[in-house]
Amino acid sequence: MEIINNSYQLDHVSYSTAKYFDENTLFFDIECTGLSPRKSFIYLIGYATRCENKITITQLLANNESEEIEILEEFEKVIAGYDKLLGFNSTRFDESFIIERCRKYHIYTKIKSKNHTDMYLQSTKAKCMLDLPNYKQKSIEEFLGLHRDDKYNGGELIPIYQHYSITGDLESKELILLHNFEDVKGMIYITDILCYPNLLNSEIRYINHEIEEDKIRIELETDIELPKSINKQRDYGLYIIKNNRIYVTLNLYQGQLFTYLPDYKNYYYLIDEDSIIPKSLGESIDKSCRRPATRRDCKVSLEGTFLNIPERLDIGSSLRTFRSSYESKDRFLNIADIRDDILVKITKYMLKH
Repeated sequence: MEIINNSYQLDHVSYSTAKYFDENTLFFDIECTGLSPRKSFIYLIGYATRCENKITITQLLANNESEEIEILEEFEKVIAGYDKLLGFNSTRFDESFIIERCRKYHIYTKIKSKNHTDMYLQSTKAKCMLDLPNYKQKSIEEFLGLHRDDKYNGGELIPIYQHYSITGDLESKELILLHNFEDVKGMIYITDILCYPNLLNSEIRYINHEIEEDKIRIELETDIELPKSINKQRDYGLYIIKNNRIYVTLNLYQGQLFTYLPDYKNYYYLIDEDSIIPKSLGESIDKSCRRPATRRDCKVSLEGTFLNIPERLDIGSSLRTFRSSYESKDRFLNIADIRDDILVKITKYMLKH
């Protein structure tokens, strides 16, 4: 077994790095000879630790399969000193692989007892905002504007490692170490991707809004600063997120709309007037001029300015919604009923859908 250490200073500590990569957290990534822990083995474990702004990346290299037990035992000693783990696709792959290989050698592993954050799983929770072609580590690095020198993937390195384990070829060894080093170093920087799923569950505060003809523009803020801006279009409006500010533009409609009353059985429909009247007031009207109201009949019209809102947004029962017809799925709120908390609720819905 070989242990290789490389250290460097962080030039800038981002919001996510400060939040997730403290001195009690270990980043890690493994390299294997295949996808099945029963048929393959781990030949390299890379991990990163932090001491103030100094980052140390350590690599445990098994020169052949017989040294796998050594790197597993060494890694167990290392993680004993940390409460938190951070990786990429690491709960489903790396952790499971390590557990299975430790079982083979009768090594007791503490990896399951750690507070483990998987950046792959977390990033997929923000698909509604990110819209990436896929959520592989390299794709996220590209989205965040990160560059890496390594051009290989894990599968392509397997024959390179096999060549190294047989021949001791130093060029092959350097390729293997570079790939793992870039993966571990890259994970430190892509902690920024965690800002996006965090934003979905963070507090969003209203700042102000203004109405411009057929639009309402809203400005809000959050405690989370995004490393890269987001601009998303929806049927009913759009939003832009820059740093910790959210700018929302929603469509307004001017004209006549209808609100439909739920207690339609308490009304009569006046045939000649295309209107409704409470049954308690309509009993004296000739029966030829009235009939029991249906759900479709039981409406009240209003002329004014309305805010188009998402179809499935739950705004509670205290506000009346309006539609252009009974069949229409588009919902509107009277602009006079708009409150700050409603605008925040609409914004949160837009971010999550």
